[in-house]
Amino acid sequence: MNSRSVLSQILRRYHQPTPTSSPRRLIDLFSPVRGFSSLPRVRPAVRPSSTAASLLHGQYYGTTARRSSVLRWYHDPRKVAAATAITLSATAMAACSRYDREIVPCTNRSHRVVYSHQEERDLGDADFAVDKARFVILDPSDPRSIRACLVTERIVHAAHRGLGLYDSNDAPMLRVTRKWGAATAPQPHTSHLRALNWEVFVAENGTPDVVIAPGGKILVSTGFLDHFSDEELAAALAHEVGHVIARHTADISGWFPVFLERIISRRMEIEADYIGILLLGAAGFHPQWALAELAKREKFARFSVLEKLLSYHPKTEKRLQLLSQAKTMKEALELYREVTAMDKVTDRYFPYHVKV
Repeated sequence: MNSRSVLSQILRRYHQPTPTSSPRRLIDLFSPVRGFSSLPRVRPAVRPSSTAASLLHGQYYGTTARRSSVLRWYHDPRKVAAATAITLSATAMAACSRYDREIVPCTNRSHRVVYSHQEERDLGDADFAVDKARFVILDPSDPRSIRACLVTERIVHAAHRGLGLYDSNDAPMLRVTRKWGAATAPQPHTSHLRALNWEVFVAENGTPDVVIAPGGKILVSTGFLDHFSDEELAAALAHEVGHVIARHTADISGWFPVFLERIISRRMEIEADYIGILLLGAAGFHPQWALAELAKREKFARFSVLEKLLSYHPKTEKRLQLLSQAKTMKEALELYREVTAMDKVTDRYFPYHVKV
């Protein structure tokens, strides 16, 4: 074979490269040609093995890599969201571990509290003093003040007896709500109720309203007494006392962002409704009065659509639906029938006793 034919083969191979492959080295062009098969192969110089340097240029040595193969996790929005959620959850768990865990009576819900009993009472009393200063308070000897005090006494007495503060073996509210296998479960927290100083104030205010502080101070408006019966007043008081029983003021959710706090606040209202209807029955009032008071108060509420949307209270329709559930009414009626049966026995054998 002459040199011209060899040269023509080389040029033909050089001008017909494989489209999908990288440029070929000159030594590879010569190797298949007859007469050059004995030439030694030359290995390419060893490149640095730094993968990081290759990634910065978007390629590996010898091959071109796709850019998607060098994307970091923070380039993916889903992975960023997942990492953020994990970080926030870990932070929340670390923060929650600093505070005490308590069990809410009746609902048996576990929650974290950020205030001690005394701190909760002090903060509640400070806020209550501000609300009280806005109105004229009736004299304790006023018939309306006496009426509010008598109804409050029945509710408070039922709470103490129903939660076992008088006798731990006699706690009907805890008995009817105890779950199966709860003998080894943590006991509901009720010790904060022992140190409360219950006081009732009636304020000159035409708007029907009942307000309670964690320390046991209660403010009832004259507007409520003018438009609602004693049974409906008992239902409103039982709901408010339900907040105190569950220690909602001390709940850690008060430190959450506003949108989360609003959601949790609505659940707390539902929890107070449930505790309240049980307390109402334990005080000797028929549970249906809880539904009647809630429906009647809705007629006095004048809120715009936006205010209802941003409210910390759930819709009245939902609250009435939950209170009307068979399980809830069965438990409340059991407490109501028990206490009314006791009253009949007491009236028969002790006709001159004084009811509170």
